[in-house]
Amino acid sequence: MRRSAAKGFTLIETLVALAIAAVVINGFYSALSTGALLERRADEQARMVLVASTLLDQVGVDIPLRLGNSSGQTDGVTWQLVISNVPAADMQLGTIYENELIFVSVSVTDPTGSAAPVVLRAIRYEDTPL
Repeated sequence: MRRSAAKGFTLIETLVALAIAAVVINGFYSALSTGALLERRADEQARMVLVASTLLDQVGVDIPLRLGNSSGQTDGVTWQLVISNVPAADMQLGTIYENELIFVSVSVTDPTGSAAPVVLRAIRYEDTPL
């Protein structure tokens, strides 16, 4: 009588399969954690852009259009508002006539440093028709 070979997996085959499964699961976990981190950064960036655009919209309405600097904190972020008759160094403009334009710049930063600062700029006429 002949004995038939046992059917199943050897210990080495099982260990190799477990190692491959561990590598695949580690890749999925890494992708999920990176996605969650990027989502948090995007939410923080969107919140900072919302604060900056809200402040920029208030200039000339709730915030007087006067030359100077002001700063504060809103919704856990720090902002700085600069109203000047001199454009920022990185603005590429043509000829600017004196007493015609006001340059408004809003910079919003996160005190924790988890997101890049947001800077929004606008140009307003010095003499508004209203």
